[in-house]
Amino acid sequence: MNKKLKKFLHTFFKIFIIFLLGTAAINIIIFAAVYFNHTSKLSKEEGYLVPPGQMVEVDGHDMHVWVTGNEDAKDVLVFLHESKITDDSIALQPLFKELDEYKIVYVDRSGFGFSEVSGQPRDIDTVLEETRLAIKGAGVEGPYNIVALGTSGVEAIHWANTYKDEVVSIIGIDMYYPEQFANTTTEKYCGFFDYMMVPFYKLGGQRFIKELYPVNTYGVYNDVQMTIRKALISKNGYTKDMYEEDLAMVDNAGKVAQEGLPDTEMFLIYANPFLEPYVTIDDTVNAKYVEQSEANPDVDLVAEYNRWLREYFDEYENIAVEEMSGPGRLYTYNPEELASIIEDYLE
Repeated sequence: MNKKLKKFLHTFFKIFIIFLLGTAAINIIIFAAVYFNHTSKLSKEEGYLVPPGQMVEVDGHDMHVWVTGNEDAKDVLVFLHESKITDDSIALQPLFKELDEYKIVYVDRSGFGFSEVSGQPRDIDTVLEETRLAIKGAGVEGPYNIVALGTSGVEAIHWANTYKDEVVSIIGIDMYYPEQFANTTTEKYCGFFDYMMVPFYKLGGQRFIKELYPVNTYGVYNDVQMTIRKALISKNGYTKDMYEEDLAMVDNAGKVAQEGLPDTEMFLIYANPFLEPYVTIDDTVNAKYVEQSEANPDVDLVAEYNRWLREYFDEYENIAVEEMSGPGRLYTYNPEELASIIEDYLE
């Protein structure tokens, strides 16, 4: 009986080891093929990845700063992109074109877009100082109108609190404010999945998920712009600095929340997809609107969409809120209307 058991176990473990080795070999071949495909395409895309601005050295690494528009304009607009977005130096170009009467400054934070990975801590003070040094290194002096997109609202508010004389106003485009992170934790906001995204992008796995790449749904971009946007996402879709920034986000927001909102003038523009004409243009949104309307016939869905934001900011006399029809990244949908709203505010 023992001999039969030993023979069985010997055969079982032999097959098991062969299976493990075979599986490992297959995985290595797959990973090698994915990485080879990625590096091969990166070399071909390199010709498109020419930064529109200049590279400025900040604390031992290069950051991309693009100064465009009217050099002599009295109003300086500094655009801060949100987290996880690496292609805004290109995605914002149609909006910049509409705002060319102003002096426009765009900065890729460390590890985003054309900027190098810094390896530095991503606490809010370090992030802000890098942004300020990059802008000053490009020869642009304040004061500034900070145009904050999404999560960069935390940096914009910290800037206005810390260097009040440098910030004339904050213009938010679907801007987050610090208290929005109060009910979450670092583990919930940035977990193991985010950690694994860094090697996943470095390996080139993103190339097989088309949903990670933008589409020119509204005809805002030309073919070259779309090619560059996709090349940027392929190269720097999610870097170590991006992960570290996400990892620090809840703590950064908590610190800025303790400072309170500044008395700096703020003009916040929020997307409302239930407004015309977008609710009619986008089939998915339209279907959702119809479904919710039928389920809640007594609710004004348009008024309800951003109600909590309006109520939160209502108590602040220095903050105005406006809505615009469209999706979250409004500048990829209707840069002309967005520019018009910003111009009306500035003038």
